[in-house]
Amino acid sequence: MSNDAQAPRRSAPPIPSPQELTDIYVRRANEIEARHNAQTADTVAALRDKYAAPVLGRVSPWSLVEKLAECIDPTDHKLTGVSQQMHVLQIIDAMEAEGTATEEWLLVALVHDIGKVLLLTGEAPENVVCMNRPITFCAPGGGLDNCVFQWNHDEFAYSRLKDYLPNGLAWLVRCHSILPATCETYMDARDREYRQRYLRPFARYDHGTKSPWYLPQRRLRDYRRIVERALPTSIVI
Repeated sequence: MSNDAQAPRRSAPPIPSPQELTDIYVRRANEIEARHNAQTADTVAALRDKYAAPVLGRVSPWSLVEKLAECIDPTDHKLTGVSQQMHVLQIIDAMEAEGTATEEWLLVALVHDIGKVLLLTGEAPENVVCMNRPITFCAPGGGLDNCVFQWNHDEFAYSRLKDYLPNGLAWLVRCHSILPATCETYMDARDREYRQRYLRPFARYDHGTKSPWYLPQRRLRDYRRIVERALPTSIVI
């Protein structure tokens, strides 16, 4: 009899129940959020320095939108495993259904989360996802540009797109993950205008359409022309 035949058979570990899987997801999400909230001004400065240099080199903006199909936010309790590309289509689907799908809103829907491609490069998730609060503060009314916020995909995408987008849309890419209650005091007149004009209406779609059960009736490729009209053929990422 072979040694293999004599070896005791090991039983496979039990498959976690749905509730156990939920508990694991929530625990991991909370751990990531805790590490994100532990960022300091030094952390932010180090990340800005790190990502001042190109990460992916020169690529087409559309290819970044396509890469969102591979990006899963491990902290998003509303999406719970749904890709960021599906999230984009959920936003677009709702805009189309409500008749608000202007070229401007479609563009920002398509590109607002492209900073999450950093999840595919090995960057720690706490430096890519989660909502943002200010870490250091300016005088009341001094403007959000003069506060230091936690660093995530917003700042990365803004650094790559700000030279190509209209000012209001660039601001929205940079600020779409802020918690307004934590920084309203520090907003200047421009921030308040952009919050009212861009952040409030976009947040309704950005947060209100997320669901693992929402299957949008749109095809991503039908919106490629929006990105290619607004942005260069290639940009340095």
